[in-house]
Amino acid sequence: MGKYFYSRKQNFILAVLTGILLALSFPPIPTGVTAFVALVPFFFLMERMKSAAQAFRFSYVTFLFFNFGTVYWISGWWGNDPWLKVAGIAVNFVHPLLFTLPSLFYYLFRRRYPLTISLIAFPFIWITYEWLAQLPELSFPWLILGNSQTYDVEKIQFITYTGIYGASFWVVSMNAFLFWLSWEFLSMRIKLASWRAIIYVGFFLLLFAVPQVVSHLLMKNEDEDAEYASVTIGIAQPNVDPYDKWNEGETPLEKLKELISLYDSIALDARSDLVLFPETAIPFLIMQPSYETEWNWLKHHVDSVGIPLLSGFADIVWFERDAPPSARKIAGSPYSYLTYNSSFLLLPNKPEVQIYHKSRLTPLSERIPYLDAVPFLQNVLSWGVGISNWGLGEDTTVFKNTAHGKNANVWAMICYETLYPEFVSGFSKRNANYFSIITNDGWFGNSSGPYQLMQYAAMRAIENRRNIARCANNGISCFIDSYGRITQKTTFGTRGCIKGSVSLRSGLTFYTEHGDMFAECCAIVFSIFFLATIFWRHNVAH
Repeated sequence: MGKYFYSRKQNFILAVLTGILLALSFPPIPTGVTAFVALVPFFFLMERMKSAAQAFRFSYVTFLFFNFGTVYWISGWWGNDPWLKVAGIAVNFVHPLLFTLPSLFYYLFRRRYPLTISLIAFPFIWITYEWLAQLPELSFPWLILGNSQTYDVEKIQFITYTGIYGASFWVVSMNAFLFWLSWEFLSMRIKLASWRAIIYVGFFLLLFAVPQVVSHLLMKNEDEDAEYASVTIGIAQPNVDPYDKWNEGETPLEKLKELISLYDSIALDARSDLVLFPETAIPFLIMQPSYETEWNWLKHHVDSVGIPLLSGFADIVWFERDAPPSARKIAGSPYSYLTYNSSFLLLPNKPEVQIYHKSRLTPLSERIPYLDAVPFLQNVLSWGVGISNWGLGEDTTVFKNTAHGKNANVWAMICYETLYPEFVSGFSKRNANYFSIITNDGWFGNSSGPYQLMQYAAMRAIENRRNIARCANNGISCFIDSYGRITQKTTFGTRGCIKGSVSLRSGLTFYTEHGDMFAECCAIVFSIFFLATIFWRHNVAH
């Protein structure tokens, strides 16, 4: 087959084609069908590679186009923060380097194994990469291939067992098998008009259909949410400019009253059990003594209306000793502090306030990765919108809402935390009956970003069989049922409210109980393949 492929230009075309097909499979384009063929040009490309350096260069080009096609928006071109722009550009150029790792491992395997064995190994290589890539502080698990299937949740219900990595495995396996078929046909080892061709094509179609059949069977009880007790959630979408809300202008009390007008409009309608405000909806340290007036006003208002309020806000924790290295020091004082991207649940006529500190922070945009190891960067790298370098929360808080005689446990994940499957499932284990998501999203304008993050939330709903109420500052706010179906989507860039019913589930799915077991098994299989390469001395290039 090598005689068909020579020029660097053809290599570049194959690389770009895969990158574009992958990008086209991701939201907001409402189909993931191109994901099932996107890697086929990539496999042809890898067959042409004569060295690891060449494999690195062209795989980088492949995933550079993939990254720019999907997360071009991350540089915040709609805002005025230069740091966000620089950080976003860095992500778009650096992140593709990580994708070269599975490419290089596949190249290594291909030098050692025949084509068929290498292709069998590739899905395990890929899932191991996706799983490991979401573990450290530097992780950015936005482009997990399974996320390409969020618009057709009826065919991916099986991830309630495997998690999102099962969907990725399915997509990658279909690509590998399709490439193998193409390669065999082009090599004339399989003739088009033959029984072998019919059998192999039939097997390919079977592999494509089986997960969808399983998903169909799992959705036989799709109306079972009605069997559970429920709560009514009001979602407020303030549509405040995320770049301006931190600036001086309106007084803190004026900002607070503007927000509460939405809370009041929800309260005028049929009774709600909870009202959601978005991420950092209260853009000042409201629980500090200097804002006692604003806090007392808010507490009194919630007490008088009688509806619990779950809101994002900025929190601060003070240290006199044993402070983390990344804590900011107060000059001439023994005290230091950390600020947190946080949420609170305020119950009417209850003195205690439940607080959660965000635990998964966007690298560079919210926090310098591994800042505790390099605390000198705390002041060197700081940006001009909001609070620079949030503290890294370690909370496991599930809010307990006992208002109106109901016991409804809700975990309020904050924005980026939506991307971490096993992390999210841990809060189902801690008895969260449903999830809420509070997010800003307006940092990136009406781009692909807000739509992608909304769609990814559907995966967390399916994995854990939990309903989700999603509250976004600028949009898109919505409700997501336990099968990942999205309803009542708001329009981006509008101010208003929606209200919906959310079921209180308590059962645990296989994925919730066992977490990333599927991905871990893939990592074990990958390790076996990798160890075998050490002892397989015979090169099998073609």
